[in-house]
Amino acid sequence: MTRPLYATAARHPEDRTPAGHAGLWFDKFCHTWRHDGDVWTMRDDGARGEDGNPKLKWLQTLVDAPVGAQDQIDEHVLRLVRLVERCRGLAAVFTAEARFVTGLGRSHPVENGFAWYPTLGTPCLPGSSVKGLVRAWATAEPDSRPGAERIRDRVFGTPGRAGSLCFLDAVPIAPVRLEADVMTPHFAGWEEDDPPGDWRSPTPIPFLATASGTRFLFGVVPVRPVDDDDLSTVDGWLRDALTWAGAGAKTAVGYGRFRCDDEETARWTQRVGDEARRRREERERQEAMSTPEGRWRLTLRGLSEAEVLERVRIHLEKEPLADARERHAFAQAVCSTGFVEHWRTGRTQDPRTGVGKRKLKERVRLLDDAARAERESSEQDWS
Repeated sequence: MTRPLYATAARHPEDRTPAGHAGLWFDKFCHTWRHDGDVWTMRDDGARGEDGNPKLKWLQTLVDAPVGAQDQIDEHVLRLVRLVERCRGLAAVFTAEARFVTGLGRSHPVENGFAWYPTLGTPCLPGSSVKGLVRAWATAEPDSRPGAERIRDRVFGTPGRAGSLCFLDAVPIAPVRLEADVMTPHFAGWEEDDPPGDWRSPTPIPFLATASGTRFLFGVVPVRPVDDDDLSTVDGWLRDALTWAGAGAKTAVGYGRFRCDDEETARWTQRVGDEARRRREERERQEAMSTPEGRWRLTLRGLSEAEVLERVRIHLEKEPLADARERHAFAQAVCSTGFVEHWRTGRTQDPRTGVGKRKLKERVRLLDDAARAERESSEQDWS
């Protein structure tokens, strides 16, 4: 069997780089099939899976190391949380309490597929599946509160009217450890005159699953203004559905159960807040650096009163700044510290500065002269 691959991949067809995109490997590089006459079979190279299943052997190429890159996942999750906050939606981290299977019904050469996030190369639960899960729960377990049915119609939509909320794809918040699992049905291939029974030979069918303990971020954003009561109700439905019904495949046998991790949710919310504050401070710093006064404000920021007094002595008395505009900018920046009003009265905010009344008034005079010189220079330029 020949495959149109780049030279590097063709030379190493059975090597999967841990840092590579696991989803592409899973979807495109199942290379162990061979054509035997009119039948395609999986190649038996003598190195089988632990139960003698060559399909399981191939799936085990994905379980050696976690899939996904932490830096890429962090960037994506931060963007999602910022989006939810700006849209006034809701976001929460849920931890899988059992194995979680997603995309099992997709076509694949090993019979069972898997749902991958296209850019991260990690498992995901599509937003459409999240919406279907929550809607099924809200329908099967109706809320007894007055108006709950109207909330359900507004949230999920009715014929001819779209719902008010958009359910985002659930993505992991860290690289994911995958596990190869096996289901073994005993009742395949039966007919009316040959009924099923436990005497039949089992048929092991391997599939991929995410390990227990994997954390996923779930998000919901409004597509038009919604009431806080609607969001609160959907939040409760989402938590109950993931806790009691489960998400993904094989939930009837316990797969896909989640619990809400409020501590991890708060950590990501705090992280987004810290990131926003850093961006705002950097923007303010760039704006300040664009003017002489702004640059001096940054220079004086965080200095004690004694240190500011010393800067006034150095820049306006000992080694005066040459340019009048620069002296004026420095004086304005010093005035913005709030110290100067106290100096005019002959005292300091901090009595430990050790600067007497006469020296304080001298410093104030230097500041006033710097401001006056700049005004005179500007008037001369204008004339």
